[in-house]
Amino acid sequence: MRRDLDRALASAEHDPEDAVTAACSTIESMCRSILLELGQPLPNKKDIGGLYRAVREPLGLSPERSDLSSEIIDDVRKVLSGLATAIEGIGALRTHAGDAHGRERGFRRIDARIARLAIHSASTVALFLLETWQQKFPTAPLKRH
Repeated sequence: MRRDLDRALASAEHDPEDAVTAACSTIESMCRSILLELGQPLPNKKDIGGLYRAVREPLGLSPERSDLSSEIIDDVRKVLSGLATAIEGIGALRTHAGDAHGRERGFRRIDARIARLAIHSASTVALFLLETWQQKFPTAPLKRH
């Protein structure tokens, strides 16, 4: 995950398409790591959405939660729904503006500002997933491979 995030930040200004692809990979790497540490199989669909859906239940991130105070449950649901929307948007941006599917010479689909938005959003999501993992499974730290 760190490698993907470092790559994204390093390329945002001069190669925003690569930065978006790396931002997406940041979340995918975190989800894959969590699933492997849990001994869970990777989903059939290994894109960002499929991987996030696979970690959502074991981490207790479903927007349909009922374990929270009635004062904040709707607020938390909104934030978790927004998280899922951000993940979906990062994946779509990677598909439409990233370099994972190739690109023609000299064409820029996005600028550095949009790339940084994707990078910082992905960083926030990945950190939240890591902190959630650490809270839910405090005796099972993610291993460095």
